[in-house]
Amino acid sequence: MITMLPATEDDARELAPLLRAEDRAEVLALGVDPVDGLLQSLAAAQEAWTYRDDGRIICMAGVAPLSLIGSTGVPWLLGSPLVSTNRRAFMVETRRMVAHWLTLFPLLRNVVDARYDAAIRWLRWLGFAIGEPFMLGNGWFRLALREAA
Repeated sequence: MITMLPATEDDARELAPLLRAEDRAEVLALGVDPVDGLLQSLAAAQEAWTYRDDGRIICMAGVAPLSLIGSTGVPWLLGSPLVSTNRRAFMVETRRMVAHWLTLFPLLRNVVDARYDAAIRWLRWLGFAIGEPFMLGNGWFRLALREAA
C-alpha cells in the first residue's frame, strides 16, 4: 500500500543511497552530494512529501519558493527504483501534485539533466515546456517551465 507522509531528514538520508542512477547523476552534475541535495531541498521546501510502498521509500518530492518575494515555485522529485515498480500510481500522483503546486505558485520552474530522457518525457507529460540545453554546474541541463492555466 502506498502512503504519503511529510518528508523528514531521516527520509532524505534513507533515500540518498537508493537513488535511481539517473537521479544520482543529475544531482552530481549539479555539483551536490545526494544527501546534501536532498537535505537542502527539504530545508527550502514550502512542502515536501515522502512516498512509500509498504514502508519502502519510493521517492521524495517538494516545492520551494524561488525567492521570498516572487510567485515562482521550484518543484523537485528524486526517486528510488521503486518509482518504476509503482509507475501507474507515480504518474497519477505526480499529476495531482503538480496541479496542487500550481495553486500555490502560478509558475513552476526547475532544471532537468539534458541526458535524462525519461524525466524529460515525464515532465512534458505533466505539461512542462522544456528549453534548449545549457551548461550548468558539471553538465548540460534544460529549463522546465509550467504555468497555471
